[in-house]
Amino acid sequence: MNNLVASNLTHHPGRTLASVVGVAVGVILVVLTVGLVRGQLRERGQRDANIGVEIMLRQGGAGISLTSADMTIPVSDVEAVRAVPGVAMATPVGQNLEMGASGGLGIRQIDGIDFQSFTAASNLRIVKGERLPQSGDFAIIDFREAANRRINVGDKIKGLGRELRVVGIYEPEAGARVKIPLATMQQALVASDKCSMIFVKCQNAVEQEAVAARILKRFPGYSFFLTRELPQLFANSSSALNIFLDVVKGLATVISVLVILLTMYTTVAERTRQIGVLKSLGASKFWIAWTFEKEALLISLLGVGGGLAVSTIARYLLVNGLGLNIDLEAGSILYASIAGLVSGLLGALYPALRAASQDPVDALSYE
Repeated sequence: MNNLVASNLTHHPGRTLASVVGVAVGVILVVLTVGLVRGQLRERGQRDANIGVEIMLRQGGAGISLTSADMTIPVSDVEAVRAVPGVAMATPVGQNLEMGASGGLGIRQIDGIDFQSFTAASNLRIVKGERLPQSGDFAIIDFREAANRRINVGDKIKGLGRELRVVGIYEPEAGARVKIPLATMQQALVASDKCSMIFVKCQNAVEQEAVAARILKRFPGYSFFLTRELPQLFANSSSALNIFLDVVKGLATVISVLVILLTMYTTVAERTRQIGVLKSLGASKFWIAWTFEKEALLISLLGVGGGLAVSTIARYLLVNGLGLNIDLEAGSILYASIAGLVSGLLGALYPALRAASQDPVDALSYE
């Protein structure tokens, strides 16, 4: 049987190759899409965790999101937060997400900060250039953004519909890669004396939960995140992105099923006389059906292997060439592999049963 399966696959190499590519595309779609989304979210969470504060306050129910946070928190609340026992420093931060702003994936977040209080609360330090002014069309960027986009101090970048002059480059990677004066963001978004979040530095990091509870008692309309939990929260908490990923997985599986179904159905039609000969020689229905299933399984195995190989190479190129963060998660690889194999078996099921149920006399007389 194995020799028959191999000869059938090599009889039409072009069609076999197209089928393998179809399954591989499904695998690549799952592995790279899930890896890109998870990697970007985890990297974003890690950068926020690197800021050096322990607590992030925002309006209650706002949740974790890649989208812009509304500028609804009065900056005047910052002083009241600083007065809470256990708080060492608090700083207002504005956030805005821009689409199609920086090439690549076309998504970039910009933070609006009060430089003096932000640096007092965080780990940010200027390594080249000068500090960010209190207002004006200026920006500071992190060292990786400067390296990836080849930006130097004095260059201009676009943001918030303006041209922003880069006055400094900072370390470490913390929060948004581009930071502008909070006053500039307030002016651009027509949100005077407002911010999106309040970052809180605790006097004792061990007591951050207790400090957060005291802040919520003073401001019951707020919610908070602990920065140490952000990488995992960003990776798992976005329901909209999880739904999107489920749709991608389902679409990839459907593609593989349809590719195998079309291939095997055409194969059955072409081999009608051969099926008649096999049945006349005593081949059982199960033997014939399993022959077609084995062909589909072999095509799926080749497609899964090729898809994983292409995904690994593509990840290397994207990570090293474009600086993207792509996680090839074991879960998505396992799902793509199993889905590719199962879709092959399901796609070949109807053609296999159709072949097995053919009458040998009619099959032998088929033209």
